[in-house]
Order: sequence, then structure tokens, then C-alpha cells
Amino acid sequence: MQRVSIARNRIFLSTSYLCRTRAMNTTPTPSTSFLLTPTQASTLPSSSTKFLDTTWFMPNSPRNARQEFEKARIRGAKYFDLDEVASSNELGLKHMMPSSEQFKEACDQLGITKEDSVVLYDVHGVFSSPRALFTFKAFGHPKAFVLNGGLPAWRAAGLSVDESQLPSGEAVATGASGAYPLPSMDPSIIRSYEQMLENTKRESEDAELVLDARPKARFMGSAPEPRAGLPSGHMPNSVSIPFTDLLTTHEYSHDVPKSGLFTPYLSLFFSHGSSSSFSLLSHTRTGNGNGPD
Repeated sequence: MQRVSIARNRIFLSTSYLCRTRAMNTTPTPSTSFLLTPTQASTLPSSSTKFLDTTWFMPNSPRNARQEFEKARIRGAKYFDLDEVASSNELGLKHMMPSSEQFKEACDQLGITKEDSVVLYDVHGVFSSPRALFTFKAFGHPKAFVLNGGLPAWRAAGLSVDESQLPSGEAVATGASGAYPLPSMDPSIIRSYEQMLENTKRESEDAELVLDARPKARFMGSAPEPRAGLPSGHMPNSVSIPFTDLLTTHEYSHDVPKSGLFTPYLSLFFSHGSSSSFSLLSHTRTGNGNGPD
């Protein structure tokens, strides 16, 4: 769950950590956006840029993200496993937020330094890469970006894809031990289970508004969850904003405010709580993050 702050005519949406203001130029650059086009990403300095495949599949999918990475990837990329770079959970829930030590260890293994630009992508387009971005930003990594359109957009741009079979076990390189400083996670952007449970008991005008990014049918309880035994439906004080409503063919549109995709939800935001600011949380079925499951 991530906080979203809305202050008058500025919207900072950390559900996918893609920030926009109405006054912002809609042409993305590394200094003004968490999104990069394939062309922009391909022109970053190779010596200080790390590409990470953050592909994740729904639990009812027969596909294997690591095996697909071993068959095809952006040249020089490494694999970032959202389920492995995660804290354990007594209920067995997947892709929880990692500890500071786990995040540092992952960066060390991947050869990432604090000064590197990290470009995150997946094979869907934009699906699991925003969750990886949230993790990097939660731990204060200065230069982390989502590759808009992911591997499909990279291929469509005619950029190099390495399709040589990668030996099993070489998806993660061992970097220099201790190269990444031990980070601290921003505690204000995470809610615990206990906090979320308490929020469901509040009157709507006093509650933090929860955004449910799952498909609408699962929110309404008319479609099953992909994990056997879990009921569908939604928690009190939550509203449905399917993540696909904010994408155009698995790409994040830089013109969302202009195209009107976001417009239907503005009245919902500003009718909840103060007109100047309020707390807003994003919600997914499992884990402490924004993977759309």
C-alpha cells in the first residue's frame, strides 16, 4: 500500500510512482519523469546504467519469468525477482517489501551502486515494473525509471535484444560486497495490516481512501481471485480504479490528464475529505506494494 498525496491541482500518484503535475511538460526526460521511452533509455551512459527485468506473472499463469529472461532480455540486463527480494510473511504472502539489508544485498548481487541509473522493465509492457520502481524509490535510490512499454516497446523500437540462452543461475551477477550503502526505507509510504484493518472501521469521512487496482470484477466479487481459496470482493473505505484504466496498451500515457483517462476519478478524490489534501492508499491483493495482483 502506498500513500498518494493530493494537494490542490498537483497529483502525486505513488501507486506506480509515476508523478505528474498539470503544469509539467508531458515530454518525459530523466529529470522530470519516472518513465523513459526506449530511445531515452538506450542513450543513457552504459557504464552507469543497469537494466533490470522485473517481470512477474500471476500465480495462475503457466509462464516462468526467470526462464523467459534466460531466453531473451535487453542486452546486459539482470533479473530482479520481486518474490525473492522480499521479507518473509507468516501467512506465506509473496512480494512483501524487503528489509534494508535485503535490498542492499540484492543491489550488491546485481552490481548496482547508489550512483547508477536503474531502468526497470517487464515483458508485459507496464505491469510489474512499477512495483520494482516503488521499492527502489522507497529506499531512496535517486535515479530509477520504468521503461515505458517494457520489452515489447524496446523490440518495436528496433533496439538490441539478447536472445542467446543464458545458463541457469547467471541471471544475477555477483557484485562487489558492500558497494551499496545500507539504505533506510521511508516509513510514511507503507501501511501495516493492523493500520489497514483499523482504517476499515472508520467512518468514511475520517478514513484514508484506499484505491483497489485490481480488475473491477474482482473488486465487485463477481470474478474469482487467481489464488485458490481467497474470496474476491473489497475492503470498506476502498474504491475501484483498475490499473488498466490508466494505461494505453500496457503503456503509461504521458497525456493521461489531456486524454481524460484520469478525469472520471477526480471527483472521487476531491469529494473525499479536505479539498486541499488527504491521504490515499493503493491496495492490491497481497504484499506491501503495487503489483497488480
